[in-house]
Amino acid sequence: MADKKTAAELAALSRLCGITTEFRDNFGVRRRTSRTTLKGLLTAMGVPCDTAGEIRDRLEQCRHRINSRVLPPVTVATPEGGRSLRFTVRSPHPEVPPSLELEGEFIEETGDRRTWRPQPSRLGLTGVQPAEKGWRVQLSLPLPADLNDGYYDLTLKVKSNGRADTGETLLAVSSGQAWMPPSLARGERLWGLNLPLYALRSRHNWGIGDFTDLRLATAWAGELGAAFVGVNPLHAPQPGNHADPSPYSPNSRLFLNFLYVDLESVPEMEDSPEAKSLWASPDFQADVARLQETPLVAYPEIRRLKRRLLKILFAAFVERHGLPESPLTPRGQEFARFVDESGEALKKFALFQALTEHRGKKDWRRWPRNLQHPDSPAVAAFARDHVREIVFHQYVQWLAAEQRQEVWDEAHRAGLPFTLYQDLALGAAPGGVETWSYPGLFARGATIGSPPDAFNLKGQNWGLPPLIPKNLEESGYRLFINTLRANLPPRGIIRLDHVMSLFRLFWIPEGLGPGEGAYVRYPASDLLGLLTLESQRRRTLVIGEDLGTVAPSIRRHLARAQIFSYRVFYFERQGKGDDNFAAPGDYPRQALACVTTHDLPTLAGYWEGRDLTLRNQLYLYPSPQLAEEDAAFRARDRLLLIKALVQEGLLPPNYEPPPDFCPEELRRAVLAYLGQSRAALVEVRLEDILGLTAQQNLPGTLKQHPNWRQKIFQNLEDLHRDPEVLRIAETLRRTRAHF
Repeated sequence: MADKKTAAELAALSRLCGITTEFRDNFGVRRRTSRTTLKGLLTAMGVPCDTAGEIRDRLEQCRHRINSRVLPPVTVATPEGGRSLRFTVRSPHPEVPPSLELEGEFIEETGDRRTWRPQPSRLGLTGVQPAEKGWRVQLSLPLPADLNDGYYDLTLKVKSNGRADTGETLLAVSSGQAWMPPSLARGERLWGLNLPLYALRSRHNWGIGDFTDLRLATAWAGELGAAFVGVNPLHAPQPGNHADPSPYSPNSRLFLNFLYVDLESVPEMEDSPEAKSLWASPDFQADVARLQETPLVAYPEIRRLKRRLLKILFAAFVERHGLPESPLTPRGQEFARFVDESGEALKKFALFQALTEHRGKKDWRRWPRNLQHPDSPAVAAFARDHVREIVFHQYVQWLAAEQRQEVWDEAHRAGLPFTLYQDLALGAAPGGVETWSYPGLFARGATIGSPPDAFNLKGQNWGLPPLIPKNLEESGYRLFINTLRANLPPRGIIRLDHVMSLFRLFWIPEGLGPGEGAYVRYPASDLLGLLTLESQRRRTLVIGEDLGTVAPSIRRHLARAQIFSYRVFYFERQGKGDDNFAAPGDYPRQALACVTTHDLPTLAGYWEGRDLTLRNQLYLYPSPQLAEEDAAFRARDRLLLIKALVQEGLLPPNYEPPPDFCPEELRRAVLAYLGQSRAALVEVRLEDILGLTAQQNLPGTLKQHPNWRQKIFQNLEDLHRDPEVLRIAETLRRTRAHF
């Protein structure tokens, strides 16, 4: 009996913390979450649960915390929720107290104050909970209709039955809908390029694409008639982690990758004889020339060269313009303003970078204990003693931000409707600055991934630590808001990797496999409200990467919020049990359509089966039978693909391309097929325009495959005159213009 009671309390505690006790997998099988998994995930959240007593005590604490406060830490008000305020009062009876008096005060972002005296007659009863000496009554009250969208500090004083209580909440008022450009609302259909920035070759870069390359690519896209240029995440990388340069496992999503800074265009190059001398030296020039010619991005050497010159440029800057606390020139004042506006987040980032260099260990979890918390006395002492090293990293981020701004400005000059189409990674590395700067927000002892499904029978473990839902809410969603503000391109596009994370994430306890994980729910209503609010402020269109197993209800929520769906040609089929490719008219209007992604084979690679061959060579198939089945499915898909293109009149009848080569006319026909679709946006990867077969990332591999390192074989300057590129661009302009 005691075991049953403890099991029930464990399940109740888990649900309060967001852990689902069962879920239905990709195969339709209902899977119950084991006791071991529940305890493992609770422990990762910092919730004691080893004994029955700990479970019971923590369950009572959670219930008390929820039921005892007047207001939650954050209130997100949207039209879908009635733009109302929910609060809790004490009452001797399970009803609205008759003697209730309310008084509120809003403090706007400008600091202006506004008094609010709501009428109790407008109250609605939403729930009751038994409490000591009575009841806790949950009430709903409409907010003032003239509140503008934005953030407010709201204080509410409640008097009832001789008691006075006060509650405080961060109120976010949102339209509940992401930004929709007027052109798309009118029915226009646009297309754009997507390219791996690190993989770009050019005559000026140092073996890795940079912001100058991106600016030139943006101008080129305007000449081609494209509406946007999309890139991989631009996040700050893990310091010195050459084994895994994935932009989807960054050091921090709040700051930029300094390797993308074009150092030759930094103003200090003109001010520093030492920098000019180093740049002109034969040895340095030889190193740059060699890095330009390598078939793979040589991250360690590029990092070493760029840091060497950056140190010299920084010294020249300080000598002429001063430090942020005492700027000497207008340029020095610009830097000081950047540091001030970037606030505490930049200070902690730069401090972490300096600590990493000083300790020689990239993972803060391996540092001495007195340095593992950003607010410790030892960290404060280090900051006092290493001011110049910290300012150096702030300077580097300033340079990166300036050059990204130049990319946005170029998009305006080129007449592109969007400044940039940028990816936002799902999470950050476990030993990076993000987890160090926000102690208590990230789980320790669990990672996120996906359960076994048809795409990966073993499931996936992405190695990223998840945010703890309750702790995120208690913090006022500070990190979530800051991450959006750091990444939403103004009048651009953001693509949220794994958008289902707004609703739920699959957690895997340390020491267990993906088959033993469980889903953890997140406060989707709040997160969507904050996302749409920030989207409207920046005029940024939002795309949610909704691949995989997505419940129809989630897609409906996203659609109502004007968040675009992400539709990959390979996966779009006629319907259940029908493997024919979806017709262009079947694509949803509110979507971005694309042929492939960075994690999937290119169009040429897909047609030629290069990905299947590679998976075989790397022993990624659990059995030879599964490899044979995949090969048979691909052969069938080639036939279905030709059938779809012939039906749309994009290829002649009886067209028979070779199975081991993907010719230009076939690639152009597929892109025309997508161009004819109802989808408002079509994304075309540079690899597909050029007919490349190597995919940038092969999930499930690290050292076996050169992930995130393979370069585009042509220089950017030469692509301007490539007749194949021009023909494909013309095809897209023509097909997108007819609507």
